[in-house]
Amino acid sequence: MTRGTTIRARGPLRLLGTTSLPGIARSAPQARAFVLRVAPHIDAEALADIVLCVDELVANACEHTASGLGGTVTVIVSAAGEVLRVTVLDDGGTAAAPRVHDDPCGENGRGLRLVDALSTAWGTHRALGGTAVWAEFQVPAGLRTACSLSCPPLTRPAPRGHVPFGGTSS
Repeated sequence: MTRGTTIRARGPLRLLGTTSLPGIARSAPQARAFVLRVAPHIDAEALADIVLCVDELVANACEHTASGLGGTVTVIVSAAGEVLRVTVLDDGGTAAAPRVHDDPCGENGRGLRLVDALSTAWGTHRALGGTAVWAEFQVPAGLRTACSLSCPPLTRPAPRGHVPFGGTSS
């Protein structure tokens, strides 16, 4: 079960940042820190929900896909208007699409239940041999700074081991 099978962001998405991390559980805190760095214009309370969802999506990619078998997970943060979108791309290896399980007391599916509750929309699609799971969050105009509307995207040097979205490492 996914909500929002269509993209809810209005207009073209502006890339705020992308990073690739090892497919291990310790990458979840790094993914959270990455989102905090590329979206400092978001209100702290809203950002807490966003990074919780990023943590869950990265943990799922590491636990349930080939990313956790020596692969990588890629986190992409983009925005359009009052919408912030986070996408987690895994290395594939599972036939089933991620879904919220019906049993709220079950061992699995609780992370996506959180994503479903905290995001305005989320969904999945096949991408680059894996699965992309995206979640969108409404960021009311009052929670954005003027800089978030006019500043250029981050132009930091790529960290060691960084693989550009859709690219290969050198």
